[in-house]
Amino acid sequence: MGAHGINGIDHLVIVVRDLEKAQDAYRRMGFTISPKGRHGELKSANHTMMFGAGDYLELLAIEQPHPFTAFFSDVLKTREGIAAAALKTDDARAAQRLLVEAGYPAGEPVEFGRPVELPGGAQHARFTTTPIDGVPEWGGRVFLCQHHTPEVVWRPELIQHDNTVTGLAAMVVAADDPDATASSYARLFGTAVEVRGPARVVPTGSAPIVVADPAALHWGWTGDPALTVPRPFLAGMVLTVADLERAQQALQKSKFPTVVGNGVLRVSSASACGAMLAFAKEFDLGALIP
Repeated sequence: MGAHGINGIDHLVIVVRDLEKAQDAYRRMGFTISPKGRHGELKSANHTMMFGAGDYLELLAIEQPHPFTAFFSDVLKTREGIAAAALKTDDARAAQRLLVEAGYPAGEPVEFGRPVELPGGAQHARFTTTPIDGVPEWGGRVFLCQHHTPEVVWRPELIQHDNTVTGLAAMVVAADDPDATASSYARLFGTAVEVRGPARVVPTGSAPIVVADPAALHWGWTGDPALTVPRPFLAGMVLTVADLERAQQALQKSKFPTVVGNGVLRVSSASACGAMLAFAKEFDLGALIP
């Protein structure tokens, strides 16, 4: 187990206003989308894109106001996009104690679940999450997520994607002061910031966090409308693909504009519900941000 009981990035939460339009957009890009789920206790609904590397993306819509999802509702007043990073933990309650001891504003763990329709009948996916709110340098909500029933959500039929995505290669954070944001994340993960030209990279135990200012990110996502969002914010991600040619074919079928160069396929936040996407066979920061 890593620092503060954290083992890396579990998934990214993309908040959307229209869940069906969002799942259609990501399906067009070649993702396999899970059936719609509802978090009954939290009054929210989602679709997920599960990856074989043990991480995933979540499209989340708020159906009714709830204290736990109030942050997401506030984000949706101004934009869609990545609003939260969920972090891997083996024990959300033990991690909460470690975080509080280290001075982090970690809230009480929250237990919830959602039914999952499976060929043999419905089963219940269960989670315990620990929120860490009130750290503005992170640019979004960060919470710990403990999976009690991983076999229910990481299904063989859900981790195969037409675009051949196998996992999250990096989370991208836009910040006016990359050093401050990266240092704050590094303290949370108990790692050291790596300086890579104009960008800062924070190892997490799984996919790293890349922090850069809008001028640097402009090289990867030219003129992306998300770069006008007040900073810092969770801007986008790099996804690993098994076959770059098949990924490009899937994106061509989507009819969404795709920028191709240096072995990276880039999709604008205007097409991906506020999230800046990049697809590559392996994570090469120099190919994304020269």
